[in-house]
Amino acid sequence: MKIIDLHSDIFTDVALRREMGEQNVIERIHLPKLQKSSVAGIIGVFWVEPKYKNHKKKRFLEILKYVTEDLSESSKIKVITTPKDLVAAYQADDFFIYLGIEGLTFIEEWTGTSDVEKFTLAFDELNQQSIKHSIFAWNEKNFIATGSGNPENNHSGLSLLGKYVVEEHQKHEWIIDVSHLDETSFWDVLEISNQPILASHSNAKELCSHKRNLTDEQIKAIANTGGLIGVNAYGSFVDSKEPTLSKVADHISYIVNLVGIDYVGLGMDFVDYLQSYDLGDDLSNMTKGLEDVGKLPDLLTELLSRGFTTEDINKIAFWNFYRFLTKIHQLN
Repeated sequence: MKIIDLHSDIFTDVALRREMGEQNVIERIHLPKLQKSSVAGIIGVFWVEPKYKNHKKKRFLEILKYVTEDLSESSKIKVITTPKDLVAAYQADDFFIYLGIEGLTFIEEWTGTSDVEKFTLAFDELNQQSIKHSIFAWNEKNFIATGSGNPENNHSGLSLLGKYVVEEHQKHEWIIDVSHLDETSFWDVLEISNQPILASHSNAKELCSHKRNLTDEQIKAIANTGGLIGVNAYGSFVDSKEPTLSKVADHISYIVNLVGIDYVGLGMDFVDYLQSYDLGDDLSNMTKGLEDVGKLPDLLTELLSRGFTTEDINKIAFWNFYRFLTKIHQLN
């Protein structure tokens, strides 16, 4: 059984290790662990750490350079952009990465005489880099949208530019990811978009009332688009008191019971390999029994014990993302 992790931060580790002189980080450090746990591919995201908030564009370009160099050093990793690429990687047993971005705030610093020009110039360049996914905002308010962790408590939703951003994503077959968006921005995106929507690493608010999690209405709305929800293993989004592997399975079961098996995936958000770094954010709340990718097979075993069939788990682990991606590409 093969697994796609819909949200991985390994690019942050790549950048930090390459800054210290290391090379071939993904293949050497991460790939053996991922493949041992049957992870066949990931959505790998470029994320500008909070400590670089005063020069986001510079840091984003540094990370992009480091990751591009690291990928060029490996013959075992394929960058994919289409459902056809996904199937080819699956059949060839190639490890694949779908490139994404977690937060577009750095584009505010791009060259341009207007917000539209800044976004257009940046988007064209990023599209040429085979990046095909983005979360509009992380935990901040920017010139496109407002994030759920926005410290200003300003939930104004999508800006005027935001509609254009949604339309450009759809035109160029980018995945629109609503994880991290506040509810106002979420509903603005759903009103404008005509393509399936991804929440790559979000759980059910009914089980854990965290601002990053989704209400039942949001879960149903994503399913109605033909979208996909990647259940998250990070402790803060699993349970407010005692996050455990069993409670991650509870989130999967809850969403499946609410909208069906076809709309659930795995967006694990593992950060164990980032614990030793100063990133400007606390990443210490680990889920007991699901602390890292090595424990991921245990989650599938838990689902089997709850009566999920092998076909069900194959959908959750892999094929629901293929279905989702196919629908996006059928729109154009």
